[in-house]
Amino acid sequence: MVLELDGEDYDLAYPGWRERFAAFFGGHLQAGDGAFFVAEHDDAIIGTSAAYLVKTHRAQTLGRPSAYICQVYVRPEWRRRGLARVLTSAAVEWSRARGCEVVRLRTSKMGRPVYEGLGFRQTDELELRF
Repeated sequence: MVLELDGEDYDLAYPGWRERFAAFFGGHLQAGDGAFFVAEHDDAIIGTSAAYLVKTHRAQTLGRPSAYICQVYVRPEWRRRGLARVLTSAAVEWSRARGCEVVRLRTSKMGRPVYEGLGFRQTDELELRF
């Protein structure tokens, strides 16, 4: 997905990232605070999305949980059929069912219309990169 969208090869840039991701997300799944959704056709996965609860100060101190959606991807030959919307909606609904007050995600230019169509909006958050 990242190679296709950004041209960055994580296997070269971050050796061992797959194992670290599996451990990270597997931990969320085992704890019950993560979910993974798939679209299948003829026993093959053609699209995915995932969501997990984020431990923030608002979640921890105020009981106001939030979630992060990631891994939204549809194979190129299956795009433009509404699968990304369905997969993202499943992650949103999973988050809503857990009482999340906000759901965040990062988007590509290609995905932005899908997410905006579901009600996602840019916020006033800032980030500092090193």
